Amino acid sequence: MKLLHLSDLHIGKSLGNFSFLEDQKYVLDQILDIIKVKKIEAVMIAGDIFDTSVASSEALDLYNYFIEKIIFEIKIPVLAISGNHDSAKRLDINKRFYKTNRYYLAGEYTEDVVTLEDENGPIHFFLLPFMSLAKGRILFGEDVSDFTDLYKKALENYSYKDRNVLITHCYATELSESLEKEYNEGQKPLTIGGSDFCDASLFMNFDYVALGHLHSAHYVLDPKIRYSGTFMPYSFDKKDVNKSVTIVDLGKNSLDIEKIPIKLLKEFEVRTGFFDDLISDPVSDSYIKFILEDKAAIENAMAKFKKKFPNAVLINYASRSVFAMENSEININIENKSTIELFEDFIEYKDNRKLTNEEINVLEDVIGAINEG
Repeated sequence: MKLLHLSDLHIGKSLGNFSFLEDQKYVLDQILDIIKVKKIEAVMIAGDIFDTSVASSEALDLYNYFIEKIIFEIKIPVLAISGNHDSAKRLDINKRFYKTNRYYLAGEYTEDVVTLEDENGPIHFFLLPFMSLAKGRILFGEDVSDFTDLYKKALENYSYKDRNVLITHCYATELSESLEKEYNEGQKPLTIGGSDFCDASLFMNFDYVALGHLHSAHYVLDPKIRYSGTFMPYSFDKKDVNKSVTIVDLGKNSLDIEKIPIKLLKEFEVRTGFFDDLISDPVSDSYIKFILEDKAAIENAMAKFKKKFPNAVLINYASRSVFAMENSEININIENKSTIELFEDFIEYKDNRKLTNEEINVLEDVIGAINEG
C-alpha cells in the first residue's frame, strides 16, 4: 500500500505580522497533485494539524478544503491524530461523520484501530494522539513518570497481527538524556521542566511508524521510524530547510521510502551584514530575517527595509551590546558631571569608543534646544 506521511501542518501559522495561509494553500495544492500522480492509497497526518488550539475560521476553511479534496474527489482515506498544538476535543467534533466518509481522526486517545486492505492483506493503523503526562496518569496510572512510561502503557496490550502502522506525535529518541535536543525555533516543548523524549525502541514491532512533532525530516533508530517534518519552513532555523513530503510503500515484507521535494511560494532567507550594504541588495519577495552587524541601532530600520523588501520579517543585531549590557555591572560616576559627559561615559562603556566631535556638536544642539524649550 502506498501511503503519504504528513505531519505538523500548522495551518494558520503566522510569523511576525505575516500569515502563511496563502503559502500553505500553495503547498497543499502541490500535495494534492502528488497524491494523484503517485497514486497514493491513504494519507497519514501525524498531529499539529493547526498552529493553535483555537484555529481561525480561515485556517479551518483551508484544512477542510484539503481534506474534502482527498476524501470526496480523490476518494482515498485520511488517518489523522491531534498534536500538542491542537485541541483534541475540538478535532473530535463531527468525528462520526468523518469516519463515515473515511476520514479517521483521533483527537482524544482511544484504543480503536483502523484496518485498511490491499492486495497483500490487512494493514492495521493505530492512531495514538498526543497526550500530556497528566492525561497519561489519568488513563494509565500514577506510575507514569515520563513519555517512555506513557508509551509502554499505551502499547502494552497491542496485538501485532498482520502488518501494523503507528501514527503518533512525540519526541522519539534513540537513547535517553544524553541525546542533544533537536528543537528549533518553530517548535514548542511537550513539557515544562520535565523529560520530553520517549524511547524509540518501543516502536520496533511496527512495520512503519509515522511520527510528528519534530520539524526536520529524519528517521530515528530505524528507517521505518520516521519524522516527515513540516511541509514548509516555519522559522529561520538552519535545520528548517529543504522541505519534502514522505511517501511510504508498504509491501508484504518490504518498505520503500521516497521523499518528494516541495516548492515554496516564497523562500526563507537570512541576510547578515551592515545596514547600508543590505539595503543595497536586489529587491526580493522572500521572507527575510536580517542580522545587522552595525554597532549602533539603526533608526526605523524595519520601515526602511520594508520599502524595498515587503516581506522583511525580523531584525536582529549581531552585537548584543546594541541593546544589552551583557549583564555586567555599570560603573559610571554620575556626580558632578554634565549631560554631555554622561553621554561620553555611556558610549565609552557600551561601544568602547569615544564620541566624535560631530556627535558632541549634535548632542549640544539637542540639549540646548531642550533647555530653551
